[in-house]
Amino acid sequence: MDPFIVKVFLSLITGVVFVVVSTNIAERVSGKLGGLIVGLPSTAVISLLFIGLTQGVAKAMIASAIVPFSSGLYCFYFITFLLLTKKGFSIGFIGSLIIWFLFATISSIYSPNSIIASVIVWLLLETVCIWWTVNNIHINHSLIPKRIISSPLWLKAILTGSVIGLIVIIGKVAGPRWGGIFATFPALTISTFLITIKSGGVEFTRLIAKNILISTTTTISIFAILCYFLYPIIGVILGTVLAYLGLLVISAPFYFLVFEKIKE
Repeated sequence: MDPFIVKVFLSLITGVVFVVVSTNIAERVSGKLGGLIVGLPSTAVISLLFIGLTQGVAKAMIASAIVPFSSGLYCFYFITFLLLTKKGFSIGFIGSLIIWFLFATISSIYSPNSIIASVIVWLLLETVCIWWTVNNIHINHSLIPKRIISSPLWLKAILTGSVIGLIVIIGKVAGPRWGGIFATFPALTISTFLITIKSGGVEFTRLIAKNILISTTTTISIFAILCYFLYPIIGVILGTVLAYLGLLVISAPFYFLVFEKIKE
């Protein structure tokens, strides 16, 4: 069997296991910590790992460099969702996906050539978008339950795992830049929304969306930046592990600091 096919299959399985483990942990902790866990990168982690394993360190670095830029644009996916869901979940769900694909296309046509430029754009967009969301999207955070993720896990696992496998294929066929762009595809977020709309309704889903906006767009970029610098030094596998550990150390204080400032 083609080694690439084997690696794609392994990426799918790894993604499924990642989602099942992370969501089970999130169900057993507090709301804020659960929000952080939901926001931790899953698609990006496995995608960059297997792009590196299937195409080499250089290609994984190209994909990593584009992730912060794409993550900055990813903020508009959440803002669109939060605004349009006032008119109905379906409108917000479809409208936000259209915005994501629009900005993904923009990223494929124009994106920074250096990691520094990518990070600068990400920081500017993220700062403005989070500030605007915190000050203009007024939701009562006391409504957030202790368990922000509910079963069935199979929906998240299958959707996220399938998307991860697809991203690895896209990275091989269309190049690492597209692989990096699709590393920010909201696979776990989408599956979470599809479940929470049934378990808690539109407003509950908007509460979660606002929390995930703050955590996801931050953690994806931090992880990708760490991968960019670690991969050429210690390799893809160990680099991914250390990047994730570094992500936890860096992002947790920031996350809780931001949420302490949010009053509604």
